[in-house]
Amino acid sequence: MAEAMTNGAGSRGELRVCVLWSCLSGYLSASLHALVDRGVDLLVVHERAGRWAPFDDAALTAGFRSVSWSGAPDEAELTALLDEFRPHALVVNSWHIGAYRRAARRLRGRTLRIVTVHNQWTATPKQLAARVVAPVLLHPTYDAAFVCDERQAVFAERLGFPAERLLWGVNTCDQPLFAQVAERRGDAAPPRRFLFVGRLVPDKGVDVLAAAYRAYRAAAEDPWPLLVAGVGPLADELAGLEGVEMLGFVQPPDLPAVFERAGCLVLPSRHEPWAVVVHEAVSAGLPVVCTRRCGAATRLVLDGYNGAVVSPDDVEGLARAMARIAAAGDDERRAMSVASQELSRQYTPARWARLLEERILELRATLGLGDPARPPGAPGPAQRVSGALRD
Repeated sequence: MAEAMTNGAGSRGELRVCVLWSCLSGYLSASLHALVDRGVDLLVVHERAGRWAPFDDAALTAGFRSVSWSGAPDEAELTALLDEFRPHALVVNSWHIGAYRRAARRLRGRTLRIVTVHNQWTATPKQLAARVVAPVLLHPTYDAAFVCDERQAVFAERLGFPAERLLWGVNTCDQPLFAQVAERRGDAAPPRRFLFVGRLVPDKGVDVLAAAYRAYRAAAEDPWPLLVAGVGPLADELAGLEGVEMLGFVQPPDLPAVFERAGCLVLPSRHEPWAVVVHEAVSAGLPVVCTRRCGAATRLVLDGYNGAVVSPDDVEGLARAMARIAAAGDDERRAMSVASQELSRQYTPARWARLLEERILELRATLGLGDPARPPGAPGPAQRVSGALRD
């Protein structure tokens, strides 16, 4: 049995929601706390933090009931936990964890089962295969899909989820928290520093960032420094470069102070289904340079308005975009800051929680789901499982 990690029971509202997730994050924690603030009875089952994203799980789950696991969930304990909790709705992080799929299928007809769809439709062989197996694997398992925006909605619809079974805005940062950065700055232009936040892995284009920053710095008369917040196997690509300050992994409560030091987020990702860090940056009033592969670019970054959108793996294009932002005058950078703040207000944890609660009630009524009563023979409160699932 793994070490227990059970937090307070949280509110005991009438609506019971269970979230089955992989590793947690600061932005999801903000959304979950907003759900609790609405009086929802919340249970979160999640994988423990990993090496390259070592979040403080205890801090993220303080205030609601949570159960953690590593390796794989123990299905017998997960079954007992769900039988005792009797959720009105499940929110499941994608469909890659078999124990979660089987748990959702078992609750068919009693619990509204929502699967998150984070990936954009790109017609890869894996996605084409998912379309083929969806009638067998997904349709009996999930009732609705939670998507980021239009690109993820296309994928969800191709998997067989009709428009009326889609929920929108699955990812949001703690917008009010990061908005305080812009509020403290007032009418001043953002500082003259670039910032990268994320895992230092190939998908994030870390090698491209290193090459582009070298090129930008070689051509600039007064180059901006680059702050790097994150850890990963490609750290050496950036460590030691002139002008680069490596901050290591930064826990969510400390991130606003990092954004306060910066004047532009740079995210040269090759693969980025959404990129919540873009929302954090625009909430803090920063311009953003990112690739078109970042899902958030469709809603939160408008080229020439509050930043620049470039092609992935384009070192010269990224260097030019960084130079363009750095060359902008204070008035232009202030205008980009205001534009970013305006775009950031599309998503907030409070809106996320309100939408989820309203759609759960609506879809349960539409689908005619019954009361999620405890199945015969399920364990009662005296047999409640511990706060962790087996490794």
